[in-house]
Amino acid sequence: MTGLAVLDVFISLVFLYLLYSLFAMTIIETITSYFGSRSKNLITGIDRLLADDQQSNYLNHTILNLFWVKTINPLTKAFYRHPSIKYLGSKGINSKPSYIAKDRFGSTLIDLLRKGAYLDDIHNISATLGIIPEYDSSKLASEIRNLELELNELTQATESENEEVERLTEKLDFLKQELFQRTNKEHPWEIQGLSIGTETKYQLKNLWQQAANDKEKFKTLIENWYDDQMDRIAGWYKRKLTFLTFIIGFIIAGLFNVDSIGLTTELVKNEEMRNMLVEGGKTFMSDNVDGLTNTSFSVQKAYIDSLNSEMDQYNYVLGVSKEAKFTPWTLLGWLITAFAISLGAPFWFDLLNKMMQVRNTVRIPISSGKSTDPSGQVETNTKAVG
Repeated sequence: MTGLAVLDVFISLVFLYLLYSLFAMTIIETITSYFGSRSKNLITGIDRLLADDQQSNYLNHTILNLFWVKTINPLTKAFYRHPSIKYLGSKGINSKPSYIAKDRFGSTLIDLLRKGAYLDDIHNISATLGIIPEYDSSKLASEIRNLELELNELTQATESENEEVERLTEKLDFLKQELFQRTNKEHPWEIQGLSIGTETKYQLKNLWQQAANDKEKFKTLIENWYDDQMDRIAGWYKRKLTFLTFIIGFIIAGLFNVDSIGLTTELVKNEEMRNMLVEGGKTFMSDNVDGLTNTSFSVQKAYIDSLNSEMDQYNYVLGVSKEAKFTPWTLLGWLITAFAISLGAPFWFDLLNKMMQVRNTVRIPISSGKSTDPSGQVETNTKAVG
């Protein structure tokens, strides 16, 4: 085989991998959209921030997370039930948001941390994180009961002074109002028995101490903490998606018998098929000069149908023999195809573009030393020496 023929074999394979990758990508997008995979992956990432190991489900960190997620951490549940988060998603099965901005994450988490019986946020956050003890409202309730008894005894006395009664009544009203403010802070998004894991509390306590009890600085530190996690969340999703694409690619390879080994062997022998696939690749690239801007199913089907109509004369469908039989090498060929599909359509599109540019620079060599004049006579070129 000449160098150009070898290049055409690679171009043909890359073009077929591109088409199958586009097909797999359409399937993956449909699946992830239906199951709300991005939102489930985000829940896992946030749960990893807000939950200790014993409060986090291991299956959330596997490929199953693209279809299912389970949260047992009270703080994560409270976070997603908070109105500022709850109403970011659509109503229905996939009601959780697929993206949460860092400022919304910070403000929501602080709002949960500042719940408590103290009258100011600084003390409530410190108490929630275990830096100071929780406010004990029993002392205030006891003082109110004692004051009510004293006021009752005073009003029953025959020589009670109106000024003292008014003073005690005013003080009693003030204490009752304070008790109400301290103890009636329940919200519908809070969960009974809300707790924070030991390790998570330790991390939040460090951030709170770094902020020196400054709520705004604390919020900024939480946002930075969340930003770092978002990079990991994106990486988790990409790895899960790559593995899912490999599985889908293997299923496609098995269903359509896309054996990369057998296909390569046939392309080496069949020049007409190579030329036809190379031309198909050229047409595809010319129709997608600006990149993979149109990857709809209808566009993919149009290319596949046009290729199949031409390849039918070779008893092949998209490079796959209709008469191919299963051999021990077939499974390996399917695995190679699945791996190729898992690399993604953008990878094969860029590679096909580069290989086409290389092919355009290749020229079929012309015999040197002779040329043909317009009359059709062969003319010998001589090279002057010296």
